[in-house]
Amino acid sequence: MKDFLIVGGGHNGLVCACYLAKAGKKVTILERRTIVGGAAVTEEFHPGFRNSVASYTVSLLNPKIIEDLHLREHGLDIKLRPQSNFFPLTDSESLSFHNNLADTQTEVARFSERDAATLPDFYAMLETVADILREELLRSPPTWVAGL
Repeated sequence: MKDFLIVGGGHNGLVCACYLAKAGKKVTILERRTIVGGAAVTEEFHPGFRNSVASYTVSLLNPKIIEDLHLREHGLDIKLRPQSNFFPLTDSESLSFHNNLADTQTEVARFSERDAATLPDFYAMLETVADILREELLRSPPTWVAGL
């Protein structure tokens, strides 16, 4: 059996190690911190407040990985925020993107009625592209052959 060494126990290294172990490989992970998970670690950033300190969105975690590694059965519990993004513009002005399209349109309309009206089509286009990319991310890249 071939041994694998993974340097870095961030979320990507852990996923890689899980897939290798599921395939029957012996895996060793080296991590310099006392906690594994990298950007996806949930830590207390202020007394009583916990959040993933560096991972800005769980939408990048491919649903197939969640399913393959039984992450929900191991305690994964995704809590959606009512606001997906908040952008302070000045001391008194900001722009917020909500999980609800209508609320986001209302917010965008304060700056541009035209942009607010086209937001549903823009979101639909983004979802189409994201679906294609999510699928492609699961494919193995082509093998590179020298001289071709």
